[in-house]
Amino acid sequence: MEHRRRSSDLGPGEHLLLPASVLDTTARLTAWKEFTGLGDDDLLLSPLSAVPLPMPWTVPAGRRRWAGLRPEAMWHPLLWLPRRLATPCLLHDPARGRTRGEAYDEWALRVVLELVESAPVVVEGGRWLLLHDPAHGRHVRPAEPGDDALEPLYDVHSGTWLDVLATVGLDVDDPADLGRVRAWLDGAPDAALDGVDLDRHLRARGRDDAWALDRVHRPLGTADGTRTYVEDLRDASSTLVAREVDALVAAVAADALGGADDAARLAGLAAALLSPAPDVAEDLGLTLHVLAARLERAATSTAARSAVADLRAVLGAVADAAAPGLHRTARRAEAEAEDVLRQVRAFGRAPARGR
Repeated sequence: MEHRRRSSDLGPGEHLLLPASVLDTTARLTAWKEFTGLGDDDLLLSPLSAVPLPMPWTVPAGRRRWAGLRPEAMWHPLLWLPRRLATPCLLHDPARGRTRGEAYDEWALRVVLELVESAPVVVEGGRWLLLHDPAHGRHVRPAEPGDDALEPLYDVHSGTWLDVLATVGLDVDDPADLGRVRAWLDGAPDAALDGVDLDRHLRARGRDDAWALDRVHRPLGTADGTRTYVEDLRDASSTLVAREVDALVAAVAADALGGADDAARLAGLAAALLSPAPDVAEDLGLTLHVLAARLERAATSTAARSAVADLRAVLGAVADAAAPGLHRTARRAEAEAEDVLRQVRAFGRAPARGR
């Protein structure tokens, strides 16, 4: 059954993974604060997600949601993450024999993967469910009637989100329904809203519930065999961010001292969104903050040009050092698509019995 879908922060063809533009991403943070009524402390701006992610663990004790949340926003799936996705988890590192908390960008990647890759896909005219289990050679299985509830929470092709309230018969544009949502947020019981569970759109027969967590940390086939998907995505994101910010800095630098404030702002933006794996850049954030401060204090055109040159050198070095991660990410995506297609065609050659 298909439910109502809504456009929000992304357009048709825009993926949730790896923002296409740092300026668009930061603009969406402002838009999300206006849309939801949430503040900076409740929203995560991750370099791996094209949209800000509300952080459910910041909800005050005893409340269903944040105190300032606008009920008009409650149709959005990111405000209904199931418990297993609603907070960073604990990770066991067998190599070091210790447990650590999931980093924010690791959590963001896990959420994004589930939002966009849980629903059945169409391959060569048939519907298939992605199993995300390459370790056992299980890439897909034919979609079944029981998979009909697996609607994409975010659909890349259309750039739309599932309207969660519509799945329980409520319309956020109806004043009466909006009143019910507002009362529920304030603590009133409501059977429909109490029964919302996005896992019915995410969990599928035969697919490990921890597939996204496994994928985030799965080692890649690199020379040392130790790099993981999230590390390469950090590098891929950092390469794209560094290149874009460098181009923007070059544009404002033409104004020398007059562009120093803009360059300082861009340095701060880079500090917030550049997150390469540690082997690419140590103390990068501190370096960028120092450069931003130099630009803000620049009293002459010579000082401004010197700081801009240093900033561009840092951005160029990060882009170059992190570029292999971008290339590996692209090759990995191509290999995964080939694996899926290979298994789909293998199903087509197999006897019908047992499907």
